[in-house]
Formats: sequence, C-alpha cells, structure tokens
Amino acid sequence: MKKYLLCLLAIFAMFGTSCEVINNPTHEPELELISNDRLRVDRDGGEFEILYSLIHASFGTTVNVQVVNSAMITDVDTSSLGKVVINISENTTDAIREGAVIVSYNTLSFTVIVEQDYAIVDKPAVRRDIVANQLVGNYYGENLKEGVGHYWIILTKDGFVDGAAVAGGEYFRLDLIAPVSADMDNVKIPDGVYTLDETLRFNEFTIVDVGNTDYSWVDDDMEGWALPLEEAKLTVNGNRFELEALADNTEFHVTFEGEYSLSSNIITDYISSLTKDTVIDVSNCYAAVNSYGDYWDCGCNNWCVEFICNDGFTMGTYVVLDLLSNSTTTVTGSYVDSGFSAEDETKPDFRAGTFVPGFRVSSDSDLLLGSLFMIYKNGICTSQAPLYEGTVDITANGDGTYTIIINALDDAPEQHKITLTWTGNFL
Repeated sequence: MKKYLLCLLAIFAMFGTSCEVINNPTHEPELELISNDRLRVDRDGGEFEILYSLIHASFGTTVNVQVVNSAMITDVDTSSLGKVVINISENTTDAIREGAVIVSYNTLSFTVIVEQDYAIVDKPAVRRDIVANQLVGNYYGENLKEGVGHYWIILTKDGFVDGAAVAGGEYFRLDLIAPVSADMDNVKIPDGVYTLDETLRFNEFTIVDVGNTDYSWVDDDMEGWALPLEEAKLTVNGNRFELEALADNTEFHVTFEGEYSLSSNIITDYISSLTKDTVIDVSNCYAAVNSYGDYWDCGCNNWCVEFICNDGFTMGTYVVLDLLSNSTTTVTGSYVDSGFSAEDETKPDFRAGTFVPGFRVSSDSDLLLGSLFMIYKNGICTSQAPLYEGTVDITANGDGTYTIIINALDDAPEQHKITLTWTGNFL
C-alpha cells in the first residue's frame, strides 16, 4: 500500500555561499527563481539544479541556502552564481519523501519543494481463507464468442439478503468461458480448471475480465469498491468450487460447495419478454413528470413521465415515457414513436412530437434507455418490454389532473400490444 509523507521534516541544515556578486548600491537587489518551484525526482535520487537570478546585489554579501530534510537532500553546491546544485539520496522506503530548499539573499527568498518517489518494497502476501455459502450468476450464451458459453458467477459469504448486497459484504465476481450449456433449463458451470486470460481470446476454461471480474466489497456506508484480480484460478468439480486469487497483495482461497442455479440471460435481438398483449396496471403507482432540457442534444426539450410503484423503485410496475417536445412549459401533446436513424440504426431518430423507443445501449448489455415497461420483484426484473412503436397522448383536464393514453407495441418478433389509460395527478 502506498504511503505518503504529509508534512516536511523539521530538520534544517544551513549552507552558505561565497559567490562573487556585483556591487551596485544604487538599486534594490532582486532575487527570482527561474526554474520550477516544485521538483519531483525518482526514487534513485541523484544531482539536480535549481536556477535563479540575482541582480543589484551588494559586494561581499552571500546567497544562503537552507535545507529541510537533510537526510533526503544530502549535499548543496552554491559555487556558481545563479545555480544551486543539490544531491538527493536514494529513497529505500515505501513512502514518498518530501523536503525543501530555501534560497535567500538578505530579506529576499524563495522556496523549492522537493518530492521523491517511493521505492517498491516487496511485502509477503496476506492469506485469507473464505468459505462461501452463496453462488449466484447468469448464463449469457454465446454473446462473447460464437461456439463458447459465457458464464458469470459471484461467490460470497452472506453477501446477499433477498437478492440485495449488504454492508460488509465481500464478492468474488468471475466471467467464465466454457462449453455451451446443453441444458438451458438447468444451466451448470462445466467441470474443469479455469485460468485467468488477459488476452481476451475467449478460449474455453478461462477467466476473462470484460468489466465484471474482480474482488469487490461494500463498506458500512453501502458504498461499493472493487479491485482487479492479478491472478486467478478456479477449479470446478460438480457442486464444489475452489478459487485461488490474488488482489492487493492478498491471497484469497475461496471455497463453495452446495446446490446452485444460474439465470439464463441470453441477449436476443429484441428486448421484450412479453408473451401476450398487456394492459399496464399502475393502480399501486404514483406518477411523476420532469423536464431535462435538451438531454439528447437534439434541439428538443426532453420530458420524462414515470410511474413508480408505491412499494419502491425495485418492486412492482415501473413505466418510463421518454418524450421530445418543442415546449419547455407543458408535457401535454400527442407523441408517436421516433423510430431509428437512417444513418445509425442503433440510435433513435430524435425529433419533436415523438417518444424515444426503448433500446439497448449496446448489443451485449442489459442497460436500457428510452420508453420502457417493467415489472420488478425483490429487486429483480421479471418482465420487460420497450414501447417500440405506437402513440402516447397526454391531456390536461383543467382540474389539475392529466390523462395519459398509451397504445404501443413491443419489439418481439411477433409483437404484443401494450396499453394504458390513466387519469390522475403528477406528484
């Protein structure tokens, strides 16, 4: 772990010069630093120069040099006017060293701060044995490379309660490449020894880092942290998992043995998981509306209408309408789906009087934007669909209430109707 010296050592060494100066009693002397006022040197140290100018000096007076931290700055040469040469010793510690050189003439002075990089000091790795009692994960099919399966697992000890991370939880997240699963109803990690491969060739029985492989933890303030795995080997034998990993000079030995299941999360060309026409139920939701200005940088005002479950954002129904308008004062109006740009089929055709269809940010991501309908249970999305085509009409009723009518279609190969008629107040 890098350590930093936060204050200068209160050790001073004095050096004087007998540099010859020009006698000029009619002008006030001027002392000016020419080189930088901060000097950063590597851990090896060596000889370095500080340059200055001194004019209108009096005959017989000297330039003085004061050193802070003489253990670091071991020698000073002031024999040449306009230059102070200092010698800095090697830093054999694991902390940045800091010192200073103060150059003065009569009442005039300047200070140069000197910082020296720390030495890399090898420390024996700390070993930690962890018996995990939870294994969760997803199977993404052949989304990384055709012909091989992509499995993502998390090993933890008491790190999840009702599917949510907890304060103090530790997690070992691993993206695994293995043979394609033969049983989509009961996906299991194939037996074998998986080793870390940083080349991203996606060969079978390797651990890859595509953004979700690390040692992570949640602190007492529920803030998440993560460290990359420098080394990793996972041995799978049936329901027994054994992970050997190195992160931040700690050798982790993690074991898990027990029943587990993986969620099948195959990324398709479409988002919708609906199996029939759906009337959206927002009876246990509140409605909110916000204006985000020209959020999409398309010259239109972006209105966002949301229906959020009263039991929480990750429970029940969630609907978002992503609307584009020329108005910055009212959300009312009739909106049709914008469709997608002819220049880039992955981006909506942003324009006023439209709603932005729900779409994936990238082909291998679950991150969705635009107009969406979702149903959550215990923080897990159990059903989702984009409002892909259709119309949205919003009317102000004159009594403070609004009416929203949705007649939309999802993006499934055989499209399903998504409808809603609601009247109420925005929160």
